[in-house]
Amino acid sequence: MSTIAETMGTASAASGATAAASTAATAGSTLFSASSAFSVLSGASTVLSMLNANRAGEAKAQALNAQADDADLQTQVEQTQGIARQTSLKKALVAQLGERDVATAAGGTDLSFGTAAVARRQDVTDSERALSVDQDTTDLRVARLRERAANYRIQGQQASAGGLGSAAALGLEGAAKLFKRG
Repeated sequence: MSTIAETMGTASAASGATAAASTAATAGSTLFSASSAFSVLSGASTVLSMLNANRAGEAKAQALNAQADDADLQTQVEQTQGIARQTSLKKALVAQLGERDVATAAGGTDLSFGTAAVARRQDVTDSERALSVDQDTTDLRVARLRERAANYRIQGQQASAGGLGSAAALGLEGAAKLFKRG
């Protein structure tokens, strides 16, 4: 009987040791699973942050490129308005010369020399000067709008690159956290 009791006691002790080892293994497995789950969640969070940083950079780039396109459109509008102003100035010159010539001719004065000819030349010179100033102003506005469009495009490229840079930095930061965690 003592052998049976000893055997039962040994079996019971072995069974308890096995149960304790099983519980420790389960606890270790649970801790490992929790650590793995946190690592996966951290990695997913890093990837989402990277995607958002890249998308934010692309959205800003698109907005800046839209402003560049608007400046290009304004360039065309300015050129068209410049042509309209110059056409209006030319029409005004023709009308002014016509009225003066009619009034002078009605008074019986020869239009080819004297005061009438000097006044005509002066009107033409004044109109040419006004046309030149208007053309210079138009050219300046167009150049400024083209420069603005080019600057917007450069800023758009920088925003896009900045989004990629931020995404890369977030990726490296996330990888460093994972490696630090082990």
